[in-house]
Amino acid sequence: MRLFLIPISTRRTLVYAQRLNKVIHAEPSYADKASAKAANVWFQWETGKAGWQRWITDAGNRLFNRIPHEEWSLKSIPPLSARRRDGGVDKQKIEVLYPPSVIQEKNVFPILQRLSTERNQIHRTRMIWSIVGMPIVAPFAIVPVIPNIPFFYLLYRAFSHWKALSGAKHLEFLLSRNLLAPTPATSLESVYRPIMLRMEPGKKRSCQLTHEEVMLIRKGSAQEIASVTGIPALAAECERACKQVEEHIKEDLKKKKLE
Repeated sequence: MRLFLIPISTRRTLVYAQRLNKVIHAEPSYADKASAKAANVWFQWETGKAGWQRWITDAGNRLFNRIPHEEWSLKSIPPLSARRRDGGVDKQKIEVLYPPSVIQEKNVFPILQRLSTERNQIHRTRMIWSIVGMPIVAPFAIVPVIPNIPFFYLLYRAFSHWKALSGAKHLEFLLSRNLLAPTPATSLESVYRPIMLRMEPGKKRSCQLTHEEVMLIRKGSAQEIASVTGIPALAAECERACKQVEEHIKEDLKKKKLE
């Protein structure tokens, strides 16, 4: 595994874990089997003809896009294995690749520390409420033909929050054991250096002094980042993050104007 730090704005950075040597077990776990089956059913519904199945997948995809990008990125980090936790694997450090034109090496660990802790309470609380809500909506199963969508949605959200928490805990563990190695990524420089050069010096200084948030990449940069890193999945992650961060910046500007 190796980690990528992808700056989205002057305040927000996305962390993404790339699995280099994914272990394939002879017998998949129940979670893997359930995830694979759910993904297959969702794909069939999504590509099917118009009807209630297609309507559900369209509505579901809109809901998924509203899930915070921080949650998606933490879910990319696999749960901490018992072997690593107990010291049963080698102590080889994990690379953390970052664009040096945007992130200084001294700031890599503080950024990762913040990302590993800032949303833990949110995920923990919402996971509990999702679990609590499942028995409440379980009676909807008596409705014929249509599956119990509220139940499966809460099940998915509980699992999603658990995965995000697990990723955060793994990241915390790596930080506490000094198992991370910041590594400048020359591939990412091809994306960020032109952006930083175009940014006016006065604007840079203003952002530093006032902590003003400015977008560093746009939705169109997502495919380029996926291409230079060789990780196709990063395109969707960056697109989602850009859209959400842009909306946050617009909301903050509206609030400031009303003050």
